[in-house]
Amino acid sequence: VMASNTPGVLTETTADTAWALMMAAARRVPEGDRLLRSRQPWIWGPEMMLGQDLHGRTLGIVGFGRIGHALARRAAGFGMKVIYFDVYRPSRELEQELHAEFRELDQLLREADFVSLHTNLTEETRHLINAERLRTM
Repeated sequence: VMASNTPGVLTETTADTAWALMMAAARRVPEGDRLLRSRQPWIWGPEMMLGQDLHGRTLGIVGFGRIGHALARRAAGFGMKVIYFDVYRPSRELEQELHAEFRELDQLLREADFVSLHTNLTEETRHLINAERLRTM
């Protein structure tokens, strides 16, 4: 798989994709699609395949660069609380504009209902989210 760094070219597209995947997971879209395509008989119920709301939930963004900012804007529009971790903190003004609050990584993982990773792959970020950190979620 070829990967490249194209600053500013696919920021909104990548944020859209991350947002779509999170909504699909929250609303159980892949599971519902599989159920319908299976053609197996099932009985509908009012909460069947309901999933969970994003509104009022907390999104943790790990890596708060251009894509993280774009994702934060989408989350704020859906009424989510946005927390983030990055080694480089933006200005207070930008935090306020994006309605985002800084957290240390382990605290973010404990607080967030959803986590989205947007970091470069480097020696420092390789295995950033490991089994131990997954258990804290």
